[in-house]
Amino acid sequence: MNFPAVGHKYIVDFQAFRVELNFTSLSSMTYTGIAPDGSRGGSETVKICVKSLGHDMFLVTWQESDKTVVVHIEDYANNTIVTNITNPDLSFDQFHGTFKQTA
Repeated sequence: MNFPAVGHKYIVDFQAFRVELNFTSLSSMTYTGIAPDGSRGGSETVKICVKSLGHDMFLVTWQESDKTVVVHIEDYANNTIVTNITNPDLSFDQFHGTFKQTA
């Protein structure tokens, strides 16, 4: 599998919030919140699992230290992303966004 994100950073705009994703390897990523003024917020490095879904499309999943579970569908052909988030209180959120490679 050739996951194009490895070694790159992306800014993701979900409208409701923005985040930077830094894919350091096929199994590790650091996410950092980006405030509306562009300042950086909280950050965590997580172990990710990546599965190919076909042409430039990938399922990327992880669990955060607070037990939040995140499931992304990342489309590198169209630079779009869908995130599905199950929060520690078991509430569920879904956001659609776009991303841009920054490094």
